[in-house]
Amino acid sequence: MTRLEWSIEGEKQLSRRLRGLENDIKDFSPAFKKSASKLKSIFSRDVFSSRGQVIGEKWKRLSPYTVAQKARQGFPSDPLVRTGKMKNSFTTKYGPREATISNTAEYFKYHQSNKPRSRIPRRVMMKLGNNQKEMVVKEFQNYIRKILAKK
Repeated sequence: MTRLEWSIEGEKQLSRRLRGLENDIKDFSPAFKKSASKLKSIFSRDVFSSRGQVIGEKWKRLSPYTVAQKARQGFPSDPLVRTGKMKNSFTTKYGPREATISNTAEYFKYHQSNKPRSRIPRRVMMKLGNNQKEMVVKEFQNYIRKILAKK
């Protein structure tokens, strides 16, 4: 039996069993590629513009001190945006049986982590909300329909 599974921070977010298709479909690369690409776009664009709301993780506001400091330095007042490095550091890899989305900015882990903190507030950038889960399922459904239509 083939099993489709996505996880973030070790939590199972989405799981679907695909019975009887393992003989017909050996390579899910196209569906993984499309899903990963769309999720990368959501994480790098929509999450930042909505300040986490699009994935159900609204970010804490910046402190007045930080807003003033960023203004003095000529940077945007948006959380997590100073140089744009973190927004532009999302990467994807995919293969026949999996896809990986990650962020190469060295400080990404401090904002994404769910570990206890005292100074830097948690600002989640990667999470599968209901809309993202539905999008992934639709991509795989469309891919499987195309394969079965050729039979």
